[in-house]
Amino acid sequence: MEEYLEKIGRHLPIQFADEEVNEFVKYLNEAYLENLEKGKYQFSFTAFHMLNMVFVYKTKWFLRDQNNQIIEESLQNYIQQNRGTSFNTLFDLSLFPEKKSMEVLLQSLSFHANDIGICKNHVEVRNKCSHASGRIYYNTQEKVRHYIEEEVEFMEKIQKKLKDELKKFLQKFLEENWNQTFISGDFKNLFEKNYFSLKDLELISVIDLSLFKKKSNNEKNIKQKILYLLLILEIQNQIESEENLFLKRLPILMIDLPEKVKVEKNGDKDEIYTSEIIEKHLIHLLSNFSFADWKKIDDILNIGE
Repeated sequence: MEEYLEKIGRHLPIQFADEEVNEFVKYLNEAYLENLEKGKYQFSFTAFHMLNMVFVYKTKWFLRDQNNQIIEESLQNYIQQNRGTSFNTLFDLSLFPEKKSMEVLLQSLSFHANDIGICKNHVEVRNKCSHASGRIYYNTQEKVRHYIEEEVEFMEKIQKKLKDELKKFLQKFLEENWNQTFISGDFKNLFEKNYFSLKDLELISVIDLSLFKKKSNNEKNIKQKILYLLLILEIQNQIESEENLFLKRLPILMIDLPEKVKVEKNGDKDEIYTSEIIEKHLIHLLSNFSFADWKKIDDILNIGE
């Protein structure tokens, strides 16, 4: 049953900025495995369910930042009913009863009422595992495997529904940051701030935008595409894709790319060679490519011409 830990791990944030939280997640992972090994299956499910709730909270937090009205209204209603409450991190969402937290998340993603009922039942299973009822309900792997599989199944269903929201995030990110310089550490901070998981990054890597079909005939379009390519390069390093996603996307930069484009700096208008923009904002950051990949980059960009 160790494979379920790997599956849920790909849905949880890659890294938290708070090291104590990273230790907490590690603790739950170890508790799951150790209780499996010792045959304490109720406690192994309890640890797994807590990891699942981390996924629930991180997803709700992301949707809140995307201005999801159902989630925002639930937070505001809770604050009104509990004066002095504030939500500063995703773990503050644990103030909600777990059933309510799951219900709000699934409603915000338009899940069927039956699906919501199944997920809320996982809380009942957790209660049987952790409350002092005087009984052992789940004394074999088979008895907890079903519920663990259900939680993994719903994580995957929820993840699929996030694609449109991740697309909105990507569009906004490129629109607001196209004229900024980003390096690897900046992307790391971006992933931490948004609690992105490997599954989130995998989804972002396959999103298509209208930008990719636009001509690279102005400074903004060129820099937006370069920023996207740098993001894809960082995602590729994180998800360890067998496919070279950067090389696959690189041709979008060359769509009707002119020799020069107009730029504006400090109120003054000028023209600049597009090769200079590519060199300054892209080429010097590509330090880990093999000679064979550099040949492909050279062929796409026509650097030597």
